[in-house]
Amino acid sequence: MTASVAILVLLAIPFLAVWSLLAVAERLEDRRELTRYRQIELTDAIHRELGAVAAPVMRRRFSGEWLVSMTVPLDRPALVASILQLTGRHFAALPSGERFQVVLTPDTSHARPRAVEFLGPRQAETDRPIAA
Repeated sequence: MTASVAILVLLAIPFLAVWSLLAVAERLEDRRELTRYRQIELTDAIHRELGAVAAPVMRRRFSGEWLVSMTVPLDRPALVASILQLTGRHFAALPSGERFQVVLTPDTSHARPRAVEFLGPRQAETDRPIAA
């Protein structure tokens, strides 16, 4: 009797292992879908109120806290304040008062590089080839 129970347990171990791995994969996929859904909600809220001024990227930390990072034009403080207010309202409307952290990166796409003038001595043009 004990031998047949031992055989059944040994046969059940691979099935339980596969089942537990599938359960973990499903939880991770649900977590990814929730992150994607929340990111789309926040992006739509910002675009609806202010236009396409920022595109937030969200990720959830292992502590459960949300990390929201976005590139914003720091030379327009009123716009940045509006974006932060919208983000705060978005998270206040979520259930269970989830915590979040916002990381702002300056938008450098409109910045023009300054022309750099070389101030070293100029060499005179010659008819000699460069390489010997």
